[in-house]
Amino acid sequence: MAYMTNDEFIYFIKITDDSNEKYYMKSTIDEQNHTILIHLTNFKSSWVGVLDQEHVRILAKKFPSESNDSFYSHTQRAFSKGNNTNVDGKTYVFTCKKLDKNRLEFIWKQKIEALSSLKIIGSIELQERPNDEVLSKIMDYTINEMEILRSADEQKRTEIQRIDGQLHKALETVKRTVDIKEQIETDLYRKVS
Repeated sequence: MAYMTNDEFIYFIKITDDSNEKYYMKSTIDEQNHTILIHLTNFKSSWVGVLDQEHVRILAKKFPSESNDSFYSHTQRAFSKGNNTNVDGKTYVFTCKKLDKNRLEFIWKQKIEALSSLKIIGSIELQERPNDEVLSKIMDYTINEMEILRSADEQKRTEIQRIDGQLHKALETVKRTVDIKEQIETDLYRKVS
């Protein structure tokens, strides 16, 4: 699930790390301010972290400026689809490594098939936060997305009804036209006969 504003991309995905533990992540990538905010939970614990401008710039320097595959494009692909998902020919995997009781390192990598290796795209240190705080943020995002989708659905349904009405009127017009044409042909045939 993804939501975009001008320079901000918000993603919500389910991932499984390399020790097969399931996590749910909401990430906000702000390209204008060069920050990435991550909310991560496994429902037993929750963590939050921000990559500030300096950290993002350091990670982005690993990608040549002329390259089409920037740090942001890799991160957006990874965060939009989840782990071990082939996106545009690229596969991404995630690692959640507990540093101590209150901290976790979250790492996203691209799998390089030709070399049978992983290239680290980025990493962030997350601080443990109360579950209700992180789950509330994730639920607020999910509810907002549902409202947006519901509104878009209602607009599409209204548009379909409008187009269906126009189609019905057009079909009636065609039927009347065909009926008039047939009546004229019948009248002309009688006059000629």
